[in-house]
Amino acid sequence: MHRLFLTLILLVTASNSFAANLIDLYQAQLPVMTQDEDERKKISPEVLKEVLLKVVGDRAAFKTTDLTPILSQSNELIQQYQYHQMNKMSDDLTQPDILELQLIFNEDELNHLLTESGLAIWGASRPEILLWLTIEENNKRTIIGEDSRSKLPQTIKSALSKRGLPLLMPLMDLQDQMQMNVVDLWAGFADPILKASQRYNAQVIVVARVVSSEKGAMQIKWQIINENETEQWQSSGNDALISGISELADRTARRFTQVIDNQYAQRYDLQISNVKGYADYIRVKEYLSKLQAISDVQLSNLANDKLEISILLSSDLSALNQTIAIGRVLEEETNYLSTDIVHYKLVL
Repeated sequence: MHRLFLTLILLVTASNSFAANLIDLYQAQLPVMTQDEDERKKISPEVLKEVLLKVVGDRAAFKTTDLTPILSQSNELIQQYQYHQMNKMSDDLTQPDILELQLIFNEDELNHLLTESGLAIWGASRPEILLWLTIEENNKRTIIGEDSRSKLPQTIKSALSKRGLPLLMPLMDLQDQMQMNVVDLWAGFADPILKASQRYNAQVIVVARVVSSEKGAMQIKWQIINENETEQWQSSGNDALISGISELADRTARRFTQVIDNQYAQRYDLQISNVKGYADYIRVKEYLSKLQAISDVQLSNLANDKLEISILLSSDLSALNQTIAIGRVLEEETNYLSTDIVHYKLVL
């Protein structure tokens, strides 16, 4: 009996991170039969559910919140709609194209409804997930890179995309081949994996061992490792890959989302070093203004390469620092004793 073994390597690190700014969080698409208006109105709540899953991030949040008031306004929230003929990925070339309805919802109005419902909002700055994938088939192990013909990376990428998470696959060029070998990857040795991952600057790198039978069922043991703790879970069955990825997305969301509470917004003073002039100031202001939890940014002073600003923050400061940590714009400076001012450094 042929058996297929996979190892998905994903470790969460606290190294210098890279954030992808996603622009399609508030849009989603589902198959439809026609371009009829009645069908569009009927399916719009289901499309909105797909968007809510991306924006909120964690499926567990839906279990404790009644989404009916939001879903009932799905048609009013539509900002734009489009229809697309999509090619069905199949070995059978006679399969007809699929008609899909794409809905784009109003970001500001939807965020307002989510905030009123007490749900967390996961902003557009998302950590990239670097996936090291090895396959063992017929006692032969292979590392799957960016240009692989395997269908598995595309399946994983599609599943993560539906959750608003970008995926990186290693190039497996000469540099990767010199730093990473199948033995270390299969064993899940952290040191060589982290070393080989440094060039990609991804913040999320995971380990899961997958055993697949010839009937397609999988048994997967997942593990997330960061500097403070290790999380583990399992998934099994024909949908083990998708369900495991969904759990990964939930756990990542719980780490990075922020609950916005405008009623208890607080003002904080920030001092940002390495700001060389007006252009740097504009860069900092635009970056902070785009963060979901910040509703106001005011200049206090700019002198001696230091920018002093005041922000109105509608979330916990530690949650803001965690969000800033996944970007490449600011770095928190912790070697100051002052508790009245939060210090950062502009990354050039």
